[in-house]
Amino acid sequence: MKVTKYKNLYQLTWAPMLFPINCYLWENDDDIIVIDMGVISFVSEIKKIAERLNKPISSLLLTHAHADHVNGVPLFHKIFPNVPIGISDRDFQLLNGDFSLLSNEAKSKIKGGFSKDSIHIDFTLKKNEYHNFHIIESPGHTPGSVSFFEEKSKILIAGDAFQTRGGVAVSGTLKIFFPFPALATWDYQTALNSAKILKELDPNVLAVGHGKMIIDPIQNITVAISEAERHID
Repeated sequence: MKVTKYKNLYQLTWAPMLFPINCYLWENDDDIIVIDMGVISFVSEIKKIAERLNKPISSLLLTHAHADHVNGVPLFHKIFPNVPIGISDRDFQLLNGDFSLLSNEAKSKIKGGFSKDSIHIDFTLKKNEYHNFHIIESPGHTPGSVSFFEEKSKILIAGDAFQTRGGVAVSGTLKIFFPFPALATWDYQTALNSAKILKELDPNVLAVGHGKMIIDPIQNITVAISEAERHID
């Protein structure tokens, strides 16, 4: 397990050299917010960090419903039974096995792996803000993907709306050295539209589900968007 810290953000990375899966901890003055829970190994590391900081875990937020972002939830809920767990309304349906598309959504097939375990959810993200985060709807990788933006630091936690492993890319752009996010993307055009919205936030840091954090990422994001536009054209 690799742990990287930037300001208030801790990035926990499982298998960083093979198939990196990230989990994030945001340290507030009085508590810790966890974002994504893709593997069970994160749970013990989170417990150690929380004990070292002497701060409670206040919530777990999920960027989307794919297994590599939720597989650790059952153990997390067992170890932290009183910590509420939230996901978007739309991807909550995917966790419940409903893969039907809404009338206003692209008629692409929903792709990617989903957990065979029951994933405990306490609430859905119905508002545009959660504590110090702005919740940004970022569909494309899945219909209900969301990103979390901390305005003061301008840190963007974008789930799989982008990847940085194998090269910075919009979800749906196939990167030969790490093709998995693209292969699991529901609708490329929708993902590109979301990437443009996220760019407008002008983030200082891009933190994603797979790959290293990028500091001052706007040039990388701009190039990734241009590449996606060429592929779609």
